[in-house]
Amino acid sequence: MTRRPIMVIVAVVAVVGLMCGGMVVLPLVMFGLSDAEAAACEVVSAAGAEPPATGSWNATQTAHAVAIVSAGAAREVPPRGYVIALATAMQESGLRNLANSTVPESLTLPHEGVGHDHDSIGLFQQRPGWGSVRERMTPSYAADKFYEALAGVEGWQQMRLTDAAQAVQRSAYPEAYQKWEDAAEQLAAHVLGLGSIEDIGGGAPSAPCGVDDFGPVPVGPGGWVQPVNANVGSGFGPRGGAFHAGVDMSRVDVRGAPIRAAAAGVVEQVKCDWYTTCDRDGHTGSRGCGWYVDIRHSGDIVTRYCHMIRQPEVAIGASVAAGEVIGLVGNSGGSSGPHLHFEVHLDVPPGPYNADRDNAVDPVQFMAAQGAPLGQGT
Repeated sequence: MTRRPIMVIVAVVAVVGLMCGGMVVLPLVMFGLSDAEAAACEVVSAAGAEPPATGSWNATQTAHAVAIVSAGAAREVPPRGYVIALATAMQESGLRNLANSTVPESLTLPHEGVGHDHDSIGLFQQRPGWGSVRERMTPSYAADKFYEALAGVEGWQQMRLTDAAQAVQRSAYPEAYQKWEDAAEQLAAHVLGLGSIEDIGGGAPSAPCGVDDFGPVPVGPGGWVQPVNANVGSGFGPRGGAFHAGVDMSRVDVRGAPIRAAAAGVVEQVKCDWYTTCDRDGHTGSRGCGWYVDIRHSGDIVTRYCHMIRQPEVAIGASVAAGEVIGLVGNSGGSSGPHLHFEVHLDVPPGPYNADRDNAVDPVQFMAAQGAPLGQGT
């Protein structure tokens, strides 16, 4: 991915929506952060009127998206936050400013529907502790309060979207937000006038400007580098009546840590097995690697990287350099907690399915021999 710095352009929008039952006027001011940066990336916006309706979102819903993104920009929230906030509002209200039949005052304020969930109102279905009825029915205020709570969630930028949203919302359906990630990324990009939210690093995995910006790492004299800065836990060999074909690498804060190609090579496999968990946390009752990558190196060596947090950042056939970030540590597949399962295979015949137990070797011994020992701080 290539990041391009683009200066912010001020745009003022006034949204006038004709709703069933009357005219609703929602004046919104698109953020003006000239020469400012969000998460070390310059945020871009198209100049002129508000973005038109996009995809399945009508003009009013898109206007609410503008308010959400604007509130995040005003707080200098990293662009990943815009996506999380949009996905949350998509799930909670369908990007509609909802009144509530049990909150009479809300019915007197501009709204696009009536909900019935306890005393929750607005885009984020916030309850009285979030503010007054009028405040919670004001999209910019509701979004700002969401971002305020999100900022208090330690490590939110490294979390799955649904985990970050759930930490704020405390929903009875904690996995419900995840399905909106793609739609939220697309809508955020549309609001900002971008081809892709990845242009400013707003997608996952999240880094200041995306996965390219984790920074360089020292590469050993043999051209190898440890794939993640973490401790080696479960080792290579027999384990619980089965054979563990690699090593598990973890540390306290490993979720979301960058996974790097251990050496230069060509990506041979990018996959999440159909029978296991993929874009959510796995468990010990599941099987498989979850999201994983195989890289073929010179000399018919193949390395494997398992349990990524979501779809990897590389594609089959891509050439990668030693130390290049290929994804983030997660907990997908048959996994007891966030970690990287790392394998090394020698003398692997050509073909994407030939790295197996028979040609697996102990990664600890192999990497030490390459001058890139595994382990945190090495």
